[in-house]
Parts: sequence; structure tokens; C-alpha cells
Amino acid sequence: MSIINADIRKTILCMVNKGSAGHVGSALSMVEILNAVYSSVNVQKILNKKEDRDRVILSKGHGTSGLYAVMFHHGLLSKEAIDTYFLDDSVMAGHASHFIGNVEHSTGALGHGLPVALGIALGSLSKGYNNRIFVIVGDGELHEGSNWEAIMFAGHKKVGNLCVLVDKNERSQMGNTADACSLDPLGAKFEAFNFDCYDIKDGHNEMEIKSIIKKTNYSTKPVVLICNTIKGKGVSFMEGNNLWHYRPPKGEDFDNALGELE
Repeated sequence: MSIINADIRKTILCMVNKGSAGHVGSALSMVEILNAVYSSVNVQKILNKKEDRDRVILSKGHGTSGLYAVMFHHGLLSKEAIDTYFLDDSVMAGHASHFIGNVEHSTGALGHGLPVALGIALGSLSKGYNNRIFVIVGDGELHEGSNWEAIMFAGHKKVGNLCVLVDKNERSQMGNTADACSLDPLGAKFEAFNFDCYDIKDGHNEMEIKSIIKKTNYSTKPVVLICNTIKGKGVSFMEGNNLWHYRPPKGEDFDNALGELE
């Protein structure tokens, strides 16, 4: 069954509205990335907690409403769980937490998800597992040096079961990513570290993302998909507007946002 990205976006909006939580723009930009990944893995193995399951780690943990919404639509989180997002006494906090079933790793402090994903990938290879480790990072997050240590080592060890997906929405928390420190040419940097690199001009083209994931299933190198996205994608007044990095949609803004997605 096809999962409609507009439905995922509506779920995100309802979660952050009810919980008065932020980072909605960061969540909306990666809906297609997350949906493509979860459409490509064996969800049943995740539900059954098989050791050789595919692993999905959201390194940009502040966008966790996007992760939880996609997991919900793939049957990995209950409606009861997401209805408590960011509410008092709920474990569904604003950053990803492994205390929640089927979440692999707690993230939020930027630069931690990719190094952990690399460790899991190396461990899986040592045990002979035929699985893949997917990690979603933000472009602003790539300012963290810990990522580049992991990227260097992954390329050196030719960790072919590691797949990095960059949500390159060109916005960090306070402004343009390039104004703080330009990452370009980003693809050339990954290639210099011995990654197979795919630059996806439309990072919201879910079919292209899924196609590349399938194509690289037996790669002999680590893989990176640089997905050029739009922060706040799907809601016109949020798109490219850093105001919505922290602000939750309320009142008329919430109603208008939902209306655009109908």
C-alpha cells in the first residue's frame, strides 16, 4: 500500500501543534527521505527485533516528529504513542529516543548519529549479517567534526552496508548553512573519502531515492545520497522560512497548513 506523503505531513503538523513543539520545518523537509527508507527495509524484521534487521538512525534528532510520523504510517508506532508527542509525562520527547520501541538510537546532540551508525555497520559486517544501516543527517549537522571522522573511517574500511542520506535543505537553525560555513562541493568531499555519491537534484523525489537505495544494495563502498530538499516542504508559508525551525503552527497558521495538504 502506498503511503501518501501529504498524510505524513498532516500527522507531523498535528503532533507539533498538540505538543507545542518546534522543528516542524526540519521534519517536513525529510518526509520523502524517511518514507523511501522505511519503504525499502524489512519492517517485519524491525518489529520482531531481529539482530540482522536493517537499522534506521535519524542523526538530526530534532526532526523527530518526522521520524515518528513515518514510523507510525509504517506500523512501527501506535496512534496512542504519537498522540502524546511532547506532552507532560510522555516518553515521546522532542528528540529521538531509544526508550521508544523500534527507535534504534537517541539523537539530538548533532554529530552523534553517523558515528554510531558506522559502529553498527561494522558490527553487522563482523557478524556476517546481510543488512543495511541507514542514517539521515542534516547539512547543517555536517559542520560537526565527528561526522567527518566517521566518514573518513567508513571510506577507509569500505563499509558497504552504510548508507548516508543528507537532508540538504540549505538552512540551519538561524540562517543559511552556507553563510555559517559552506559545505560545497559536498559530493566531491564524500567521493574524496571513498564514498559512492549520488546527488539528487529533487530531494523530494521519493521514487528516485528508493531506486538508488535498491541499486546500491550490494555496494562495496559506503553510499551517500545528497538530497536537495526544501525546509518546510509542503506548506507554502513554511518553505525556506527559518521562522519555522522553532515555531509550532497554531491557530490560523495550523488551519491554513492543514488546508494546503488536503
